Amino acid sequence: MKSYNSLNVKYNKNIHSVSLDTKYLRELKKKEVLVKIKYSSLNYKDALSVTGKSRIIRNDNMTPGLDLSGIVVKSNVKKFSKGDKVLATGGGLGETIDGGFSEYAYIPSNILQHIPKNLSLLSSMQIGTAGFTAAIAIEKMLLNNQKKICGPILVSGATGGVGSFAINILNKIGFETIAITRNKNSITYLKKIGADKIIMFPDNFTDKLLNSKLYAGSIDNVGGELLDLIIKSIKDNGNIVSVGMASKHTLNTSVFPLIMRGVNILGVSSTNYPNIKREAIWKKLSYKYKPKNLNIINTKNISLNEIEKYSSKLITGKMNGRIVIKIH
Repeated sequence: MKSYNSLNVKYNKNIHSVSLDTKYLRELKKKEVLVKIKYSSLNYKDALSVTGKSRIIRNDNMTPGLDLSGIVVKSNVKKFSKGDKVLATGGGLGETIDGGFSEYAYIPSNILQHIPKNLSLLSSMQIGTAGFTAAIAIEKMLLNNQKKICGPILVSGATGGVGSFAINILNKIGFETIAITRNKNSITYLKKIGADKIIMFPDNFTDKLLNSKLYAGSIDNVGGELLDLIIKSIKDNGNIVSVGMASKHTLNTSVFPLIMRGVNILGVSSTNYPNIKREAIWKKLSYKYKPKNLNIINTKNISLNEIEKYSSKLITGKMNGRIVIKIH
């Protein structure tokens, strides 16, 4: 029976550990597809799982990895055949089912999809969960009547994966973008990926019930204090999409911006995004939203053996852009 390597996060009496284990191929279950994984990526949520900073996995022993691309080895559903190039993001990967940090994965067919023609096994994971999340955040803003003419969009957590893609895609479709960062060393990177302006936190912000109307909207990856300040600085009827909590998961704010300026706070979840809509978003990511600077945003390529090391770096904010994991 063929063996393969898989990174696993384990909890024994609530004590966290990580190990690279040997597993063996098995028979397919109903509506399941066996994929030989070529690439995955290291997302912030994965790093939380690997470092044990937060318990992401729902069982005591699971393989993390919110996304993957690879080639179908075996399938028992008509939609997928041996040799197909496929990808999967969210849908419980790395949380309720074994994820992408493995040489092979058994994927439920309903969360798997063919890679769009204009993308490759590599580029689909350079985009991955982060690009997918940025795309659905932008879609939600547009559906809520966000207009270019209204002014700039502020992106927080701008050097992370979601922030980097949000800047790049917004720039591509004609929005003015402003990146906010604490790190002066990130300025060159942010300019390269499409930020029209860069501000240093906490510049431009004052802690009042209402701040000056500075931004037409925002995509926020940070939460906590910064999200509070952003809410108070948005123009009339502007949209804020909350997609992360790199700083804090709590929010203490005023209702004044909501009831006096009509500010909208929107939420998105790439994990729970409807499967029926995923294919449409990925098609947009292959042409209209396809990032112009993938090789700049993809700042690092690593192996399975390096995931622990780079998870720690990602958690401490020492990495810009996207970390791609080459499996095969």
